[in-house]
Amino acid sequence: MNRIGAFQSCDLRRRALGGLACALLATSAHAAAGPLQLNVIYECKPPFSLKYLSCTGTGANDWCEVQSFISGHPHQRGKSTYPQVMALVQADCHMQTPAEAQADARSASQPLPNAPGNPSGAGPGGFKVGDRVRILSDGWQEATILQIRGTSFFVHMPNGVDVSKIWPTEVRRLGPLTAQDHAAGQYDRGERVQVLVNGRWIDGIVKGQNFNMYSVQVPGVDTGLGDDHVDTTPDNIRVSTTAPPPPPAQRTAGQVPKPGLVSCAGRYEGRWELAAGMGGMRVVFRSGTATITEGLGGEMHFDCFTGGGKVAFYKPGTFTPFSYDFDINNDGTLETPLGVIKKMGN
Repeated sequence: MNRIGAFQSCDLRRRALGGLACALLATSAHAAAGPLQLNVIYECKPPFSLKYLSCTGTGANDWCEVQSFISGHPHQRGKSTYPQVMALVQADCHMQTPAEAQADARSASQPLPNAPGNPSGAGPGGFKVGDRVRILSDGWQEATILQIRGTSFFVHMPNGVDVSKIWPTEVRRLGPLTAQDHAAGQYDRGERVQVLVNGRWIDGIVKGQNFNMYSVQVPGVDTGLGDDHVDTTPDNIRVSTTAPPPPPAQRTAGQVPKPGLVSCAGRYEGRWELAAGMGGMRVVFRSGTATITEGLGGEMHFDCFTGGGKVAFYKPGTFTPFSYDFDINNDGTLETPLGVIKKMGN
C-alpha cells in the first residue's frame, strides 16, 4: 500500500508513541492537498519534517509508523494512529519540494547548532545548560538540561534516563508560568483561560495536556454526551482577562443549609449498620455529624440534618448536599442506597 485515502480527525484523547506527529496538529488554516504518500518527506511546522513508513490499515485502530526529523536530522521514530496521521496532513504539512529537500540535506550534513547568538548554550525560554526544568513525560517531571540544540533540549531525568524534549511543548520552567511562557503556548493545569469555540472566546479551566493538545473545561459547552471539555491547540487558547468568579459562600458551624432542615443532633446518636448484618454501609452519628463508610471505602465526614422525612448530609462549610440522602422509615430504621440500616451500638 503506497497511498492512504480520506482524511479523518485526530483522536485527541489517545496518546501516540510517535508524539511529535500529534504535536503539529491544527497549527495552520491551510492543508496539504491530495492523499498521503508513504516513504516521502513531508515538511511541517519548521524545523520539523516527517516520513510515514508504513500503515497497518485505514481503520480507527490501525497504526502508522512515523519517522520525524529536525532540520533534516532524524529525531524520533514511533507510531501514530491512522486518524492522527490523517488529521496531521490536513494541518501544516505538505510534500517536500526539491528546494526544501536540498536545504534539509545541507542541514543534515552539519551538527544541530545551539540557539544562535548564545554561545554559552542558552536556548529558547532563557534556559541554559545545567538549569532545572519541567519536562512532559508521564506527567510533568523535573529534569536537568544537558544540551540545547535549537528547540531540542537533551535532559537528564531523576531515574537516570537521558531523553530529548522539544520546547515549548515538552519543556517549561519550574514554578508559575510567565507572560512570555503563555505567549509561547504554555498553560498549566488549573489556569483560567479563554478558548476559541465556534468563533467565540469562552472562559474555561485547563484540565490537562496531551503533548501539544490541551483539554479545557468550558462550562455551558456541550461537545457531545454532556461533555464540557474542549480539546484544542495553544493557537486557540489565551489567558483569561475576566475577573475570577467569587468563591462559593461558606456555611458557618451550626448553620442550617436551607429552610426546613434541622440538625440531627440527639436523634440518631450511635453506630448504625445494615439490618441484614452484612458489611457495606456503616454510619456513626455524633452531635450533629455523621461519619459514613461504604464497603471498602474510606470514611466520609459530614454535618447531618433532617427534614421532609429524610436525613441529609453536607460537607462542613458548604451549602451543597451530598449525592444521596437517607429516607426515614416508620419503624425508625433508615433507608440507604445500600439497604436498610439500624442502630447497632453506641
